[in-house]
Amino acid sequence: MSTTSWLVLTVVLVVAGCGSSSPPPTAETAKKPAATAQPERRETVFDPWIGTIDRAKGVQSTVDEQAAEQRRKIEEASR
Repeated sequence: MSTTSWLVLTVVLVVAGCGSSSPPPTAETAKKPAATAQPERRETVFDPWIGTIDRAKGVQSTVDEQAAEQRRKIEEASR
């Protein structure tokens, strides 16, 4: 292949690589708010840790509620 052929092939591949995989938004899809279009959630290696954090937050809220209830009972008893 000549230098010109390689140059043309390279330019074609670069332009093809820059293309979009999804079509541009139409007037109908542009009107939809972004909050309704949720991207698919993919599983990551951090999911077990995130689940542990969520469980810990749940336990903490339970402990906070029980502490508030105990404080309320102490306040009532001291009156």
